[in-house]
Amino acid sequence: MRKKNILIIGLLAALLVVLVSSFRAGAESESPAEADAARVDSSACVYPKEYMQTHHMQVLEDWKNTAAHEGPDAVHETADGRKFQKNLSTCLACHGSNRYFCFSCHAYANVTPNCWNCHISPLDTP
Repeated sequence: MRKKNILIIGLLAALLVVLVSSFRAGAESESPAEADAARVDSSACVYPKEYMQTHHMQVLEDWKNTAAHEGPDAVHETADGRKFQKNLSTCLACHGSNRYFCFSCHAYANVTPNCWNCHISPLDTP
C-alpha cells in the first residue's frame, strides 16, 4: 500500500510540473500587439528635421494622448509606410544617445517641458 501511495504522489508531482511548465510557455508566447511592435521601424525619424524642430511638442502631445488610450497598439505610420511605436522610448532610441539632446534646445528656447514628470530623465540614467 505504501509503494502505491508513493507512486501516486510521484505521478501527481510529475503532472504538476508538466502543467506549470506548459502555462509558463504559454505566458511567454508573443501576443499580437508584441508581434506588431516587433515590426515597427525606428531606423529614421518620424518627420523631417525641419518639421520636428517646430512641431515636436505637438507630435509628442498627440502621441501621449493616443498611447494613453491605445497602449501598445498605438502605432504611427508615415506617408512612406514606415511604422513607429507611439512612445517616448521611440524618440530616445535614437536621440537618447546624447544625454543633453532635449535639454540643450529647451534651455536655448527657455522652455520647461513636462515629459520628465512621468518619464525618467536621460540625465538621471547612468
